[in-house]
Amino acid sequence: MHTIASVSSAGGAANYFAKDDYYLGDGPSEFSEWGGKGAEALGLQGEVTKSAFENLLNGKLPDGTIVNTNESRRSGVDLTFSLSKSASVLALVTGDKRILEAHQQAVKQTMAWVESKFAEARDYSRNRNGEAVRTGNLVYAMFQHDTSRKLDPQSHIHVVVAAVTQSAEGKWKALWNGELWKNNSVIGSAYHAFARAALEKIGYETEITGKHGQFEIKGVPKEVIQEFSQRRQDILDKAAELGRGANETEALREITKRTRDPKLNSDDKDVLRATWQQRASDRGFDGDRLVSQAQSRSEDRPEGKIRSAVRLQNLLGTVREVVGPYVRVSDPLTTNGLGRLSLTPSELRAEMAVASAIRIHGQREAAFAIDAIGKTALDLGLKGVTIDKIDVRVAQLLESRHLIPGVSDRLDKVVSHVTTPEHLQQERNLLAEIDRGRGAVKPIVPASEAAPRLQQAAGERPLNGEQMGAATLALSTRDRIVVIQGVAGAGKTTMIETIAGVAREEGKSVLGLSVANKMVGMLRDEAGIEAQTVSSFVNAHLRGALAGRGPQFDSSREALSGKVLMLDEASLVANDAMNNLAVIANKLGVERLLLIGDRAQLQAIDAGKAFSLVQSHDPAMARLDTSLRQQTEHMKQVATLTREGNFREAFQVLGDRIKQAGKEESHVAMAASKWLALPAEERAGTALYASGRASRAELNKLVQQGLKDEGTIKGEGKAVNTLLDVNATREELRYNHTYRAGQVLDVVRNSQPGGLDRGRYQVIAPRADGKVILRDADGRQMIFDPSKIAPTDKRDAIKLSERDRITLHEGDRIRWTATDKDRGLHNSDQAKVLSVDEHAIRVQNAKGDVIDLKPGDKMLERLGLSYAINMHQAQGMTTDKGIGVMHSSELHLSNQRLTHVMATRVRYDIEIVTNDKDRLLKAIERNPGDKTSALETIGEKSIDAKGGTRAAPEGNAKLPDTLRLDPGKLPGMSTGSMRSVPQLELPERNIERSR
Repeated sequence: MHTIASVSSAGGAANYFAKDDYYLGDGPSEFSEWGGKGAEALGLQGEVTKSAFENLLNGKLPDGTIVNTNESRRSGVDLTFSLSKSASVLALVTGDKRILEAHQQAVKQTMAWVESKFAEARDYSRNRNGEAVRTGNLVYAMFQHDTSRKLDPQSHIHVVVAAVTQSAEGKWKALWNGELWKNNSVIGSAYHAFARAALEKIGYETEITGKHGQFEIKGVPKEVIQEFSQRRQDILDKAAELGRGANETEALREITKRTRDPKLNSDDKDVLRATWQQRASDRGFDGDRLVSQAQSRSEDRPEGKIRSAVRLQNLLGTVREVVGPYVRVSDPLTTNGLGRLSLTPSELRAEMAVASAIRIHGQREAAFAIDAIGKTALDLGLKGVTIDKIDVRVAQLLESRHLIPGVSDRLDKVVSHVTTPEHLQQERNLLAEIDRGRGAVKPIVPASEAAPRLQQAAGERPLNGEQMGAATLALSTRDRIVVIQGVAGAGKTTMIETIAGVAREEGKSVLGLSVANKMVGMLRDEAGIEAQTVSSFVNAHLRGALAGRGPQFDSSREALSGKVLMLDEASLVANDAMNNLAVIANKLGVERLLLIGDRAQLQAIDAGKAFSLVQSHDPAMARLDTSLRQQTEHMKQVATLTREGNFREAFQVLGDRIKQAGKEESHVAMAASKWLALPAEERAGTALYASGRASRAELNKLVQQGLKDEGTIKGEGKAVNTLLDVNATREELRYNHTYRAGQVLDVVRNSQPGGLDRGRYQVIAPRADGKVILRDADGRQMIFDPSKIAPTDKRDAIKLSERDRITLHEGDRIRWTATDKDRGLHNSDQAKVLSVDEHAIRVQNAKGDVIDLKPGDKMLERLGLSYAINMHQAQGMTTDKGIGVMHSSELHLSNQRLTHVMATRVRYDIEIVTNDKDRLLKAIERNPGDKTSALETIGEKSIDAKGGTRAAPEGNAKLPDTLRLDPGKLPGMSTGSMRSVPQLELPERNIERSR
């Protein structure tokens, strides 16, 4: 394990770490030593003395020079590297001192890498606030300790990094330690990989136990590990007392701080070890057999001391390990064929790990951090793969242009992000399709006739100036692809309905598109147009469009003839899907492809920010900048402030509406109580927002229990086994550690991924050899090798789910997690449970239809409670009020986009419930939540977060050359007449109200 902490007091640290009487001459179990290139430059070496250590922490160099005199300075940073409990037991209880030496080696390797990557100072030559520059050197002292605070065996090394570093010019400066904190988990993964490799070198077998590469030595029983983990158990007991889970990292960290007792000392280490050995013996464990086996496998074992049977067993195991990587399927990002024979097994595994990491990040982002590649590659847990080997491979891919470096605006020219040729080509192709559609169609309605026609179609809900301008552009432009950028609540749905009405009058058919079934249903029900998902539309027509001729081409061309496509919530569409839509539109000659959405809201789950990218390419574009949703002054302020990125000011406006739970209280429970305290008539119009799956599930259960206690939902209920999608990329599904016993694996295509036929399988267990034991529908067991899935296969043939169990009562509110078109049950739609008995669960769907779900019905496993919703479900919806649940440590969820979407869902008011107001605000300010663009990363495009890079100036009404409209200058309508249009409240997309 690896942790990081500030060192605020030089004297206190010196007294704790470097006290004169701490060391008892116990060999490698406890030691101190200077480290780092900075220490070498200062002439510091060998054992750490208390005076020298305290001086360094105070910024005083050996020659008397004082560095970093700032009053608020920190003395340093304590990086603590803890050996796994099983290894500590074997080293300190059983007595294999080689483990402690391996541990020291791993820490030194880790720190050598850390100082090369994360040692920085501030340079003020071109920025008065300073900017980070790499120095490549640190000054640190290492202290190895061998007990936990409960005097359990726990070998750990404190690396105390002094807050000084030497610049390239030789000047000593204050260390800028931001990168050390930011990359805490990366450092941990690097350390675990080095430690694991070092222990395997001396003959131990290991198994991964944590997501950051944490591991244990095979053969040490779980009960022995638990016996010597008293401190850990104390923390878990306190967490349980406070109602916190064992996986809530931030909560456990806080509990650790608050329950930390002064470290105990043992006067006699021999007595302490004797006590440990007795406790181990009481558990039936002495470890001698494991140590002996490890020594027999050790790469540096003495010759002639291995029995032939053991030698043969080890040889066979080694052959299997060595041969495995060489026979894996071909991969465009690794050495293939006979070239693999030139690589050692660990080098080849490093290539495979890096290739996998690139695909894992590449599915979600068009560009990604180099450090992220390293961390992900490490966390795959491949034998012998360490961060130095990963860095070598990344450098090779950059040289061969399989990775493309981003531009750097840093003073030291350090490149932080990379992209791939595939992502670059994809984005260039999309922009080429925008160009291909320019001037390619005729106006549906001349601009001079559009305004009266549109107002007539609008009827009792007249369009305002912005809506009118956008609708006129959509109908009159000669460009096939049109962008309508509209802020949340600008009345886009009303505008869509009106455009569709005029288009139909001209003999055009209209088809709505969206990424989610919920939004498709909204287009049908609220905009009154035919609609389908983007994926189903692309599946139906892309092959024909790419063929260019033949039966499929002719069929699709005929089906789309005269068609106006309206893509709603376009910000949610990834690069690949947007590219496919543009290709279909151009090659099959559709009348229009309208891209409608708000670039400030949530972006696609998969790679790219296509809607923003298109806006940067000067398309035919109109803007809707006025929100009609917020009905109170403070919510209007908040919507505007969050849209512009001013979250501190938005929090100030919200004031006491941001609630902080107490130290002994869960913020999730507090939010549930607030919702339950509302009158019944207000609950229906008050949404509960929680983006994290865990907090959302907890909210749903708490609300359900509260409703049951008050009698709003009735009966004993019926338990239902449901399925939750496992959030894994295609590449992660090629690794057996993604699979867990009890999961459900659905093969949904006939492409036989990994040799599996279409159908459903239960995961029995992952195996140590990388394979997975499955059971098919007939009860037969089989062995599945996920590594045989082609790395280039992007067909999403496998769907992995984990089981959950919920109880449904009469009156419960549920939400579908899959679609059954025949019965009108659509993914993310809500439904109400009408009755529950042994024969069926009767539900009423969103349209009011009553459906009986009998035992065995597939939709029984594809539902969940819906008292709380996530922000992707909330985007595009409107409610009167909201209660948002946010935790300051949810780094991927406490971001600016999610906060903005939450703040713009409501008409009247919102409360945000959190664990810590100040830390939440800081987390939001640090994390924009933006996707990346490949072209932007390499400097070929500039995509401004607030709008198109070439947005039209006000007053530009030239048609059709620029295709920019000023509503006040529309032909046939004066500025005065436009402004006189009554601004009626427009119908909004609403969260369903239970009656």
